[in-house]
Amino acid sequence: MRLLLLIALLSSVVGLVAVWWSASARRMASGRLAVLLEPPTGTSARQRAPVREVPTFPTRYRWLPALVAVLVAGGLWTWLGLPGPIAAASGVLIGVLVNLLEEQQATEQEALIEAQLATAIGLLVGALRAGSSLLAAFESAIQETGAPLRPYFLEVAGRIRLGDDPRAAVSDLQTRVPIESFRLFGTALAIHWDVGGSLATTLSTVGTTIRDRVELGRRVRAQGVEANASVAVVLLISYGLAFLMWRTNPARMEAFAVMPIGVLLISGAVMLQAVGLIWMSRLSRSEF
Repeated sequence: MRLLLLIALLSSVVGLVAVWWSASARRMASGRLAVLLEPPTGTSARQRAPVREVPTFPTRYRWLPALVAVLVAGGLWTWLGLPGPIAAASGVLIGVLVNLLEEQQATEQEALIEAQLATAIGLLVGALRAGSSLLAAFESAIQETGAPLRPYFLEVAGRIRLGDDPRAAVSDLQTRVPIESFRLFGTALAIHWDVGGSLATTLSTVGTTIRDRVELGRRVRAQGVEANASVAVVLLISYGLAFLMWRTNPARMEAFAVMPIGVLLISGAVMLQAVGLIWMSRLSRSEF
């Protein structure tokens, strides 16, 4: 039992370290791009327009899976009287499921705002080719853009209108929406402000790239549905078989569940299910 508790603790520590490392890598990437988009040294902080900042998108609840796992494990151990290793393994499994649901929601929000960005870039390109300025093109795109992209474009247009440095406004945009498409969009605008050139042509290429990225992401998620469904069916079958065995001979199953070897096997199986869910999630995720 102590070995299983140690395994569960180590698994939790490894999960927290992985989340911290991923967040740290994103902050470093954002920091490097912020240096590239940093305004000239002559622009002081006082010259920036006092525009109300919008929150980071998408809103993540990375603490929720760990909290749910602890609450479920404590409840199963305290109220239902399950052995400690089984309760800990069950809490880890429920925490993994909550984490997958939270990631799925964030992925759907990212796909939505990326699709809106591709549409907005198309509107920007049309306005620029018609002879409008960049600020006027932004304002025309805002009229046709809804949530969740609209508040971020409103902030960028408002800061530029009030005299803030455009590169600073774009740098803050890609920091508040840490998605590769927004980093590409911000980098293209920053390069245009530095070296000039045809912004409409550049944004047209960026928009095509973002649309291809969105389409590829949709295909990957569609192909991953089959694998995720098969994993869910296998999990349901295993718990269905366990329920049928318990209904057939409750005394024997309850005796097996309290034996040391039974506790070891049950908790080990639940932990392997949690590892399998994480593995399948990583295999069906696209990073590009």
